[in-house]
Amino acid sequence: MIGIYGGSFDPIHLGHLNTAKSIKKELNFERLFLLPCFEPVHKNSLHYSSSQRLEMLDLSIKKYPTLEIDTREIDRGGNSFMIDTLAELIKEFKGKTICLIIGMDSFINFKTWKKWDEFARLVHLIILPRKTNQPFQKNLDTFELAIDKYDLNKKPSGLLYFSNSQLIDISSTNIRGKIASNQNLEGLMPSSVINFLQKI
Repeated sequence: MIGIYGGSFDPIHLGHLNTAKSIKKELNFERLFLLPCFEPVHKNSLHYSSSQRLEMLDLSIKKYPTLEIDTREIDRGGNSFMIDTLAELIKEFKGKTICLIIGMDSFINFKTWKKWDEFARLVHLIILPRKTNQPFQKNLDTFELAIDKYDLNKKPSGLLYFSNSQLIDISSTNIRGKIASNQNLEGLMPSSVINFLQKI
């Protein structure tokens, strides 16, 4: 199975990295890709440029050798629609099961995504744990709920799985606030990324 963990990574932090490492181990992914978007469709404009975000990702994964970066959305440019990206990935990893990893916020708003009802025939959907005050249902019309992680190996797509990975409560928004007020970032980001941010 291939894991795809998309996001703006604006900037990348230890929440992203440790979650990715944890979920790769939990689900025994053959490979796990961090996939930065070019222009997020469901968020405001980005704080850091594509080249800055890629540089931070490159610096980050030096200490996370089990993670990889997929730059296709940045290379493609324009609005980043995951449905288009998945179509490319399925051609590239022919015969492999692809699992799309998304946060709870994205899951709650999933029906606003372009062609959301077509995802179930392409991928399994993996939901990350996150504190949320919004009520949500553990189902999605087009997906079937996986009883446990072993179900993911029984079908090529169409399952919804809620990860048991540890919740790491760090947000890019919070980090940008700390950067703006010159607060200490130790323990929130890799030191290589902190050094990079101090230079720009």
